[in-house]
Amino acid sequence: MEDLLSLKEKHKSYVNQKAEEIINEMVFRGVTSWTGSSCDAPNWDREYHRAMPDIIKRLEELGIRTTSVVRWGVTDYVFTLL
Repeated sequence: MEDLLSLKEKHKSYVNQKAEEIINEMVFRGVTSWTGSSCDAPNWDREYHRAMPDIIKRLEELGIRTTSVVRWGVTDYVFTLL
């Protein structure tokens, strides 16, 4: 049971870290909209792709709206400051 709690905490930490990275990238570039992509395929960050629903939820809590479209198996996201 403790291992499961540890994994949940790691996932939560990962989600928070990735959400902060997206926001920091927007601040660094001085933009109110930024795009990113993910895919569940070799040579892509699968953990990032699979955690994206939780990352989006965290970003929405922080005031960032996310829209997405899937093309050829790659999901393109647009993050916009509300």
